Amino acid sequence: MEQDRAETRAAGGTEAGGPQQQPLVPNPSPSVADYDDALDSLLLRYLSLLDEYTRLRAALGALQSTVFQSLARANFTAERGVRHYGQDYYDERMQATRRLRVTSAPSAPGAGGSPVFEVVAHSPEDDDKDEDEAAEVEVEPANGVDEQQANEEKPKEQQQQPAQNNNKTKKKKPKPHDPLRWFGVLTPMALRAAQGQAAEAVQGLIPRLATVSAEMAGVEVEVRRTRKKRAKAVAADLKRQQEEEKQTLEKRVDGQDKPGRAEVLAE
Repeated sequence: MEQDRAETRAAGGTEAGGPQQQPLVPNPSPSVADYDDALDSLLLRYLSLLDEYTRLRAALGALQSTVFQSLARANFTAERGVRHYGQDYYDERMQATRRLRVTSAPSAPGAGGSPVFEVVAHSPEDDDKDEDEAAEVEVEPANGVDEQQANEEKPKEQQQQPAQNNNKTKKKKPKPHDPLRWFGVLTPMALRAAQGQAAEAVQGLIPRLATVSAEMAGVEVEVRRTRKKRAKAVAADLKRQQEEEKQTLEKRVDGQDKPGRAEVLAE
């Protein structure tokens, strides 16, 4: 009887009074393998962008050398009286015929909403449209009722005068001329070729080069963030593994101590 009671006490002490093992809570955060896959995709994207960036830089360098060669050829075949095709013949009334447009790229993986640069054609008519749209948007004054009553009391002739003055002052802006006209009517073909090549660089290569560079910077930021998250996940996995090993060791120690406790209680 005493031996049975001792075994019962030993079992009860282990089950009730002993340390209770709490089950581990599963980790809902991404695993290290998920971060490895994300890093692989980001690095692949970065390598493709780097390849495109290298090709664009090489193409831009070749195009710039061609532009300088065309300018040198044009200066060599210049007419009498023309010292050099350059800033000396620039018109101070020059106007930009192209504008830079910056938009936001769609949220692609690794892109990070990087800006997209684009050079578009621009004319003075676009400025007139912008001015008309800005004039239509007006803020109502605080004393709008008083001004409305005052306008009703004024004769119609005085109300029509501002509209007539606006029509008189509004004049059409002159259309920008071809910059080649600054250097005369009969410009050499080499100068025309230089103009076309420079326009190709400004309108095509340089905006794309800036877009790729900005996207590469965004991918670099995402790579650094993913590496930090991966390091935290590795540390969390290591800590979880140590806790599991500790719990396993405690179970083994408890299993080895059961016969000894039973013998002590039986005595």
